[in-house]
Amino acid sequence: METCRFLPPTEGCEQSSGRNDVLERCCAYLTKEGFTVSLVVSVPRSRGPRPPDLIAAKGLRLVRVFALAGEDIDATETRDRIRTAQKEGETLVCVPWPLKWRALSNIDRWGLRGVAVTGW
Repeated sequence: METCRFLPPTEGCEQSSGRNDVLERCCAYLTKEGFTVSLVVSVPRSRGPRPPDLIAAKGLRLVRVFALAGEDIDATETRDRIRTAQKEGETLVCVPWPLKWRALSNIDRWGLRGVAVTGW
């Protein structure tokens, strides 16, 4: 089974370090569940939201995964990113456990039905 490895953050960049931690934990969770996980490398776009952070595949099942931490959970951009991915298929949001209820509340408030949320 494959595991994801992320580059160490540049020195002094706490936000990058926190993001890598969220990505690694999300990847480990999905790998444990039997998914093959790939990091989505996005190029700057002139319009439209960024794609999901990870893509997880298991057989024919394809899941678009968002790894969120801190202020990302409340961001308008996050709502747009999740809404776009939800239209394309199964969507999962991974957050640290203390933020799980906030993420669930936001997804409900944004009217995004059928989006799964997991926490650790």
